[in-house]
Amino acid sequence: MGGRADAPVAGGVEPSPFRRAFPIADRSIFLDHAGVAPISEPVREAIERFAAEALVEMPLRYPQWEEHAEETRRACAELVRCDPHQLAFVKNTSEGLSFVAEGLDLGAGDAVVVADREFPSNVYPWWGLRRSGVEVRMLPVGDEGLGVGEVSRLLEELRGRARVVALSAVSYGTGDRLDLAAVAAACREHGALFVVDGIQAVGAVELDFRRDGLDCIVADGHKWLCAPEGCGLMALSDRLLERLRPTQLGWKSVMESGQYHPYDFRLRPDAARLEAGSLSFLGVQALAAAVELVERVGVATIERRLASLTGALAEGLRARGYRLLGRRWREGADPRAAASGIVTFVPRAAPERLRQELWERGAVTKVRFGGIRIAPHHYQDARDVVAFLDALDASEAKLG
Repeated sequence: MGGRADAPVAGGVEPSPFRRAFPIADRSIFLDHAGVAPISEPVREAIERFAAEALVEMPLRYPQWEEHAEETRRACAELVRCDPHQLAFVKNTSEGLSFVAEGLDLGAGDAVVVADREFPSNVYPWWGLRRSGVEVRMLPVGDEGLGVGEVSRLLEELRGRARVVALSAVSYGTGDRLDLAAVAAACREHGALFVVDGIQAVGAVELDFRRDGLDCIVADGHKWLCAPEGCGLMALSDRLLERLRPTQLGWKSVMESGQYHPYDFRLRPDAARLEAGSLSFLGVQALAAAVELVERVGVATIERRLASLTGALAEGLRARGYRLLGRRWREGADPRAAASGIVTFVPRAAPERLRQELWERGAVTKVRFGGIRIAPHHYQDARDVVAFLDALDASEAKLG
């Protein structure tokens, strides 16, 4: 194996009282929360409650669903630390990023900065602007990850032509966490908007949209929030809201949405003007239950537990001789200072073959950046770390 198969697991992680809310924990070693996460029991209950109400009580419940959606808006705003008027519901991260890319008045002579190891959701909306003459400059990112210095140097080189910097709060491939406040400061200095793909951060680490000076953060609910796919959130700064042209318009885009005639085309001044039509109340209620559970656990608690879980996994992997991808695992770096829920390592066997072997042993992972990505969550504990390392040992032994 090139390491000690019986290497100790570091930093024992105590069981969580919220484990019982995730029945999948007793059916598999689920380590793909950075992909599509399982929902919790409270989310299942919210879905079933909505279905029961829609079945026989819809006329009575509809006003309550509308009121509940606004309560959910406030809860989501509190989660990312923005004002409620800055929060819009979106179907997914791609939709939110496309709203920004297509809604800004960008053209020839303007530039957008993106990194070359972003998830495609944060690349293709910007590449689409090339048809209008916008230059999309790709920041090169190696195994060591992206630092603030690389962003600042490119902004200097572009000399005021950069209108948008679009980056992920947490790398989907390595789990490296960006210094959002530092990048936001560099963007303000050079007159650029800072747009953040937050899907690998929201629900996993503490965020402060207002304090850090972000212009946009967007995330679907199906990863670290453990909500179903199809309903997410987007926060927009006031300066971005002022500049953003809605690319979809409908009856909910205007100030007097309840007055159908005569037509009144005064657009809402808040982020909700991007919600052109009827909301998915089912999706919003499921998202609400997911956010409520995150609040009960506490984002600070989640971040600490993820730091402990990923630290324990990293120690076990290093003891076995595996190389970990990402800046935070470099010698001398403090991985807890910028912790996320993701660890990616380079296996000895072919990554996809190893992923399949792990699957056969009940361990759910993903192949990313030529390695195996593992992504635990707050309800898991040292038992899951040990079970995964045992499954890894057996899988590598079988594959030779």
